[in-house]
Amino acid sequence: MREFRLLAEGIGFTEGPLWTSLGRLLVTSVSRGQVLELDPRDGSVLRRIETGGGPNGLAEDEHGRVWVAQNGGSVRPSSSSRPVAAGLQTLSGDTVLDALAAGVRAPNDLVRGPDGRIWFTDPGSPHDPVPGQVYAYEPRTGLLERVADGIDFPNGLAFDLAGRRLYVAATRARAILRFDWDGAALRPAGVFARVPGGPDGLAFDADGRLYAALPDADRIAVLRPDGTGEDAIRFPGGTFPTNLCFAGAGRETLVVTAAKGGRVLALDGVATGPRQLVPATS
Repeated sequence: MREFRLLAEGIGFTEGPLWTSLGRLLVTSVSRGQVLELDPRDGSVLRRIETGGGPNGLAEDEHGRVWVAQNGGSVRPSSSSRPVAAGLQTLSGDTVLDALAAGVRAPNDLVRGPDGRIWFTDPGSPHDPVPGQVYAYEPRTGLLERVADGIDFPNGLAFDLAGRRLYVAATRARAILRFDWDGAALRPAGVFARVPGGPDGLAFDADGRLYAALPDADRIAVLRPDGTGEDAIRFPGGTFPTNLCFAGAGRETLVVTAAKGGRVLALDGVATGPRQLVPATS
């Protein structure tokens, strides 16, 4: 097992790590209805933002806004007293704004797409046997488009570095699905890889390898562009890694949310993440 640094612990069911263009490290506490900003050096909590409900994934758009996939507290009990509907939220400082609060069941994870839209998975509750969907939301017009459906609990998602393929974790099927994106339509392209345990969060490194958090297997799968695996990043039993991102000035640190114990872990020198998003100035 590789050496990791413990950044934080005891902060609830951790998810959705995000390294922003301003060099901020954010994570969600699904069980506490909060987004937390952590000091990337020692993990101390710099800010707590009450979103209510169950905030899950985080993403940043081209304007530097942070988006929250909000399941509305339907996935697990939340200690937050702030009622909120399932949908999408944005953060403006400590202010939480509802961007989308209708037409979805329980958004899980999200990413800014190559078309500028906010793409997100909507699996519903883990106890709901109905297949889930992937949506794309256009903030300027408010248009919500269902781009894929019939997925057995869609979870994490990530576009490749070229922005031409979308990868979606199908947790119950223990598979990572691949879709082709031509700028106008999303087309299924089959199973990219099958993995031990249900995959959760996904992230690419700068060399095009896909990292997949496998909570039940206590590891991170590392997959080459052809879907074959490299040596996995393994954790001690009972870690339950849920999601991951690349952080730091050079994007050389892999940050992993580990829900067991409410922890956030950092692994230095694993790989280098892709080029940092630069927000638009106009």
